[in-house]
Amino acid sequence: MFAAVVVVVLLVVLLAPSWGVLYFERATFGQAMEAAWRVWIAQVIASITLTVLADHLGFMNPAGYTVGICLLVGLAGALFLRSRARRMG
Repeated sequence: MFAAVVVVVLLVVLLAPSWGVLYFERATFGQAMEAAWRVWIAQVIASITLTVLADHLGFMNPAGYTVGICLLVGLAGALFLRSRARRMG
């Protein structure tokens, strides 16, 4: 049960910045899903890849680098969606 809660928290940390950008851009739910589903898949894949890479490199604080990776990848995805929204309209 603890692992499920941790995964949900990490997904919220990863995807919340994107939701925030879409919310402040006044996107409807359909527009948000259309704009973001590819970015979210890329964010999850990038986070998993970077976390596995950090583990193989022998970093000492798995919880810290996992949260840091999720936060930074989430912010990068939000910046991408924001720039894309500004170009589109």
